[in-house]
Amino acid sequence: MKSVRFAIIGCGAISKAHIQVIQSLDGAEVGAAVDINEARARQVGEELGCPWYTSIEDMLADKDNAIDVVNICTASGLHMEPAISAAAAGKHVLIEKPLEVTLERCDAIIDACKKHGVLLGGVFQSRFLPANILVKKAVDNGYFGKLLLGNAEVKWFRAKEYYSTAGWRGTWRFDGGGALMNQGIHQVDLLQWMMGPVVSVKAITQRLVHETIEVEDLAVALLQFANGGVGVIEASTCIAPGYPKKLEIHGSLGGAIVQDDVITASTGIPEGPELDEAKASHGHVANFADPMAISFLGHERQISDFIHVIHHGGTLAITGEEARKSVQIVTAVYEAAKSGTTVTL
Repeated sequence: MKSVRFAIIGCGAISKAHIQVIQSLDGAEVGAAVDINEARARQVGEELGCPWYTSIEDMLADKDNAIDVVNICTASGLHMEPAISAAAAGKHVLIEKPLEVTLERCDAIIDACKKHGVLLGGVFQSRFLPANILVKKAVDNGYFGKLLLGNAEVKWFRAKEYYSTAGWRGTWRFDGGGALMNQGIHQVDLLQWMMGPVVSVKAITQRLVHETIEVEDLAVALLQFANGGVGVIEASTCIAPGYPKKLEIHGSLGGAIVQDDVITASTGIPEGPELDEAKASHGHVANFADPMAISFLGHERQISDFIHVIHHGGTLAITGEEARKSVQIVTAVYEAAKSGTTVTL
C-alpha cells in the first residue's frame, strides 16, 4: 500500500506531535517542512531528511515532491490561506484546533475542500481517547438516561513568557480569543459531542492577570442545549498553579466524571475491560502550566483514521463541519460576554 506523504505547515510547538506520530506510523512519512521562518524550516527539514520551504506555494509548486496531505500547524488565525491553497492543489487537509478563528474563515476552508474534492479534518484528539469514547458510547446507548447537566473545566496557568515569546498568542487576529478559544476548545468540543447542539449562551469573560494580551484569561459560560439540558464552561490561563481539566456528564440515570481524559467516577457504565481502560492514564503528564505536557495517543489515532479514509474511503471521524461546531460555540460565548445578552445559536 502506498505510503501517505504529509507536509507540515508551521514548524512550531504542536508540529512536534504531528511529526512524532507520522514517523511512528507504518505507511506514513513526513515529505516536507514549511515555515515562514527560514532557519526553523531548514532545521526541521534537515532533522527529518526531507525538503523544506518557506512558503506553501513553493512546496506546492515543487512537482518533484509528491505530497498527499498538508498538516496545518500555524497560528490559529492563519489556517485559512494555506488550507485553501492546498485544497486547490488537490491535497487533503488536516488542521490543528481550532479550525479557524471565525465562522466565515471556517466556512471558506470547508467550501474550498468540498469544491476540490479533498478530505478536510479538524484535530480534536481527545475524542480518540478511551475515556471519552466510552462516555460518548454510554450517552448514545442511553446508560445515563435523559441528559441534564454537562460541565467542562480547564483551570490552567500560563506564565507571561508563554504570550511574550510568541507574538500571535493572546491576540484576536491570530489566536481568535484566549483561554476559551486556545486552551478550552478541546473541552468545548467534547461537551457538545456528548450533550448535543447548543441553542443559547450567556457568558462573562475577563482579563484579570495577563495585562499585556488582548483577549480573556478567564471565561465562564452558561449553555442551554437542544435536548433541554444545561451546561457550564470554565476556562482559564490565570489559575495558578493550574489544575486537571475536567468533563462532567450527568443524566437522570447516571453519569461520569472525566479528569484529564481518565474516568474517575461513573454510574451506569457497565464494569469490564472498556471501563478499566478508560480509567488508565495512557501516558498523561500532569503539568497544567506546560502546553506540551500531553500524550500523543489521540493524535496517533486521529492521523491513523485520516490514513485509513484515504486508502479505504468513508468519512473522517472529525470532519471540517464537526470541527466548526466548537468555533461556533466559542464565538457565541464571546459575543454574549461582549453584549451582556443571551446569544442564540
